[in-house]
Amino acid sequence: MGSPTSSTLAEIYVQYLEESNVKHCLENREITFYKRYVDDILIIYDQNRTDEDTFYNLINNTNEHLVFKISREENKTIKYLDLSINRNTSSMDLNIYRKPTYMDITIHFSSNHPYDHKLAASKYYIHRMVTMPITEKAVKQEWNKIIIMARNNGFPEQTVHKLRNILITKRDRPWQTRIVQQQNKKWITFTYYVPAVLSVTNLFKRTILKIAFRPTNTIYQQLSQKRNNTNPSGIYQFKCNTRKNAYVGQSDRPIITRYKEHLRYIRYNNPISANAMHILNDRHDFGPTEETLKLVKPCMKGTRMNCWEALFIH
Repeated sequence: MGSPTSSTLAEIYVQYLEESNVKHCLENREITFYKRYVDDILIIYDQNRTDEDTFYNLINNTNEHLVFKISREENKTIKYLDLSINRNTSSMDLNIYRKPTYMDITIHFSSNHPYDHKLAASKYYIHRMVTMPITEKAVKQEWNKIIIMARNNGFPEQTVHKLRNILITKRDRPWQTRIVQQQNKKWITFTYYVPAVLSVTNLFKRTILKIAFRPTNTIYQQLSQKRNNTNPSGIYQFKCNTRKNAYVGQSDRPIITRYKEHLRYIRYNNPISANAMHILNDRHDFGPTEETLKLVKPCMKGTRMNCWEALFIH
């Protein structure tokens, strides 16, 4: 489901299923805990009242077009989202879970990308580590993995340590974060070319403007084939083949489409085109396309196109 409407309808329908099939299980205490994130569901049930197969069959018989898959405990451990939940006799331990396909590859520190973009992966992993209620042992294991990931991607270790201290401070002093969030901020976008761009954007730090960077060196740009636009739009020049005078105009459509319109104006003696009236009144030859039509400036429709047209007319 790609559109916002379809995802909203899907969420409404899943909530309907929960209301009609799950709610009474919670009221009867057959299920003691139920949480869902999009399509991932975590359930804790009372073995004296029900079992996983009963609930599995119940939920799968609600709609023949929907199939729910079940993941069972293995060695008293179950994986939910990015957590590994281990069930003990009197408590539960949480650990960070990474899928077998996980690779510790991020944007390399030496790459020509905005600094914030390069820190995004480390910031996410560290934030998860310091905010999740995981065990001390799990924190140490996760921190070692983050250090190894940073080292493999060229990051100075002190950079990661500094980032960890900042995120711990935010966790321990949430009131400072709320004060910053209460300020009315407006976002503006800069295209990132070189680190020198930061010298300009730093001027906005004490304003209500927040800076977001758009990189120019992306995987898509490297792998996608640039197609030559053989029929572009923009400012065009239409020459009279007799006196070599030039008519300058603009079009947000392909210029060959606009050229055909001029020919139609000539054919039907339509005064809407100054070029057509010139050729008709002076009985001049308009000539073939390759000799008379020329794109002088490709550009998008708008104020910029108007300015370019005025310049070339001048």
